[in-house]
Amino acid sequence: MSLNSMFKIALLIVIYFSLSACAAISPEKCKTADWYNLGYSDGQNGAKRDRVNDYTQACAEVNIKVNIEKWQTGYEKGNQIYCTPENGYRVGRSGQTYNGVCLSQAFVKNYNKGKRQYDIAAEINELENRIYDLKEQYRTEPNEDIKREIRHDIRDLERRLDLLRVPQVLYEVMHNTN
Repeated sequence: MSLNSMFKIALLIVIYFSLSACAAISPEKCKTADWYNLGYSDGQNGAKRDRVNDYTQACAEVNIKVNIEKWQTGYEKGNQIYCTPENGYRVGRSGQTYNGVCLSQAFVKNYNKGKRQYDIAAEINELENRIYDLKEQYRTEPNEDIKREIRHDIRDLERRLDLLRVPQVLYEVMHNTN
């Protein structure tokens, strides 16, 4: 799978979680909600602890009371799964936002490592796209002075790209040995 494809998949995941985190609970869901499981799901997905307030407000509009105790119990169980160090790296590497819901420093440390890898991959992708665009521009540019500037810009971008790739390769070598 190409780096460009991985970046696009990660971006879709981020968009999905961003949209799902903002969605208000429907009146029908208020009536049938399993508050423990909803809390568990929210905790497992790294939602903020005040998410239950959104449910309380939305369900109050249809005169339904949220079982906050059950939601909180489920949330805490789900949060234990979310806050593992391994998941911290996965969350960061996929570019997801961390909402500060973990007490584990190992989670935060691994999240930051994963997020750095995500940021590097995104920057590599951006540079590759810019180089591609410049090469296309170069191919069709009739003016030799402008072509010379484009070649210079391409070389600069390729140097930056090489500097970004070296730490990426070293990281993968160090962490993929068995």
